Amino acid sequence: MQLGERPELSVIFVLMKDFCNYPRFTILLTCIVFGSTLLTAQTTSVLWLGNSYVATNNLPDMLAQLALSGGDTIQYDSNTPGGYTFQLHWDDAYTHSKINQQSWDFVVLQAQSQEPSLDSAYVSNNVFPYARALDSVIHVNDSCTQTIFYMTWGRKNGDAQNCASYPPVCTYQGMQDQLRNRYLQMGYDNNAIVAPCGEAWRDVIAATPAFDLYMADESHPSLYGSYLNACVFYASIFRRSPVGLSYYGGLPAADAQFLQLYAADCVLDSMLLWNTEVYYDKADFAPQLTSGSTYLFSASTAGTIHQWNFGSGFVPGSANEVFTFPGNGTYYVTHVTDNGCRTDTSSQWITVGPQGVWNCIPGKGNLVYPVPADAWTTILNPFPPTGSCTVEVYDAAGRMLSTTLESGESFFLNTAELADGIYSIRLIQNRDEITQLITVCH
Repeated sequence: MQLGERPELSVIFVLMKDFCNYPRFTILLTCIVFGSTLLTAQTTSVLWLGNSYVATNNLPDMLAQLALSGGDTIQYDSNTPGGYTFQLHWDDAYTHSKINQQSWDFVVLQAQSQEPSLDSAYVSNNVFPYARALDSVIHVNDSCTQTIFYMTWGRKNGDAQNCASYPPVCTYQGMQDQLRNRYLQMGYDNNAIVAPCGEAWRDVIAATPAFDLYMADESHPSLYGSYLNACVFYASIFRRSPVGLSYYGGLPAADAQFLQLYAADCVLDSMLLWNTEVYYDKADFAPQLTSGSTYLFSASTAGTIHQWNFGSGFVPGSANEVFTFPGNGTYYVTHVTDNGCRTDTSSQWITVGPQGVWNCIPGKGNLVYPVPADAWTTILNPFPPTGSCTVEVYDAAGRMLSTTLESGESFFLNTAELADGIYSIRLIQNRDEITQLITVCH
């Protein structure tokens, strides 16, 4: 079963009329998980094509063990000769045989550690063309395979070997800047995911000198560096936080948990930047009352197959559908997308007409208050307050506006800078998630 093709749990929420535009009605916040999925165990296949930056500390197995501690299985294979470049992989029949060995869910591409940081002419002639060529044969083998470019890190004291000929790499920060930009370019040019290991390294290095992510050669990853990389890949592949996973890779628990947190923050805080969801259509949709009992249902994805069910069976449609309900009442609306590789489903209860109060969490009432939100909104944490909870904010079009890590029984969301309208608040802890809509009305 491929990642993304998993059973889903459609959970109820109720939407009241827009408080700002329809003051004669009481707005009720929407309730629980719009478009959420029941995160079930899955088996994922990953092929690693790189060099010693993959092989050191056996990163593929470390990631597999990390995933297994969360209930998921990774089947993997690799070709990682020391010092290999993309061109050497392209010229290597063994690499091609690995690509064609089966249909892979993910193929990881890692360049030689210095090459992507060199001058633009060199990279344009010796790195980018082979990145594109490898990505192309990956998708010839299986058009649904997801390519991940493994962003590596600057050397601890810069690249002494190439410093004289290309000064930007003379320092760690300069080399890391070059690697970041080049790997992002490869991700964007090939419509592929970027696993931002190098940027996670930068964050940890800035946060604490206590962890030495490097081996003695100031290039290869120490056990700490490899574990941080594994956490970054976990977040990039499964699109959820590694925080709370019980596999520590031989590190002290507190140190591993620290690295989990930084990896989660680096990846999940900037999923659009890293193209983390480039292969996924989102079925999430926002209903907007236009008049009477007529709604506009707007999904955030386009260029895919859309199926809608407004209560009387599925019919083909587009990302934006207008539907008039027969009268006041509560209707269950489902939207399914299919991009040829992965499907996604989102369902909502739509209540037409005046409504009463809906308690989203038994014993706690609504997840957020006040109703409607003004400058600040209090969010009740439905999860155990001992762990971190990821809080994501989306606009009505499904675009992520912010993401933070929170803990405690409740926390606050600054809504002062949000325009009036409907937003969804997605709360995630380990393998559980809840989403609730809020209406902002200043």
